[in-house]
Amino acid sequence: MIMKKKYILAAVAMALTLGLSANAWAAADNFSVKADELEYNLQTGEGVAKGHVELKQDGGVATANYAKFNSKNKSGMLVGNVMVDREDAHIVCREFIAHNENDLSAVGNATLTKEGKTISADRIDYYKGRQYAETMGGWARLTDTDGSVLDAGKIDYDIANGIANATGGVTVKSTARDLTASADSAVYKTDKSGYVELNGHATATQNGNTVSGDKLRLTNANVAEADGGVKIYYVPEQQPAVTNKEKQAEKALA
Repeated sequence: MIMKKKYILAAVAMALTLGLSANAWAAADNFSVKADELEYNLQTGEGVAKGHVELKQDGGVATANYAKFNSKNKSGMLVGNVMVDREDAHIVCREFIAHNENDLSAVGNATLTKEGKTISADRIDYYKGRQYAETMGGWARLTDTDGSVLDAGKIDYDIANGIANATGGVTVKSTARDLTASADSAVYKTDKSGYVELNGHATATQNGNTVSGDKLRLTNANVAEADGGVKIYYVPEQQPAVTNKEKQAEKALA
């Protein structure tokens, strides 16, 4: 049975009335879709929505220009100006693919924000069951709430444990700490007591002072630990010039 109607919910109530099984993503009574045009097959669970698409499921909301989904196997694809909010995760991308209920892909200038951290890339694969995200496409960025930015060729982010592994030419910039750093790869512990461990051709500059080595560990307490071929360039703090009045006072005390 195929239905088309402007601004309609996903025929779940009708499916139940007809005695048909219509599980939409999670459960029939927790799923709805609204669009300018909607085609929905009650027997197969397949649907196509076009224009101002809005899907809701278990408190999550997704909007797009176009959507194709299957309510029985909980898969689907959204295209065009995609925005997804589910639990505490916010996703923005050009194309969103739900491989199943837990495995998701965001493609095209994709961003995933969760627990105050934002990861960006051409493509982000997110595995909800283990709270894990990995990037594809040759560039990736992880931004923290304090404005610090980690750029790399690829970032794998274990959100559950707050650990990001970055490879492919890593740079770190923190305006708040006047810090810049670079390395071949890095491990970033993202909690407040965390650290950034830079590996391979590691260099960090803060307040004009530079330290380099095979490995550097930078902590949130502004402590740097270095191993292997360590070099330090230190710029002494400039002291204010002593005035004649201060010189005379020093002579008087001598």
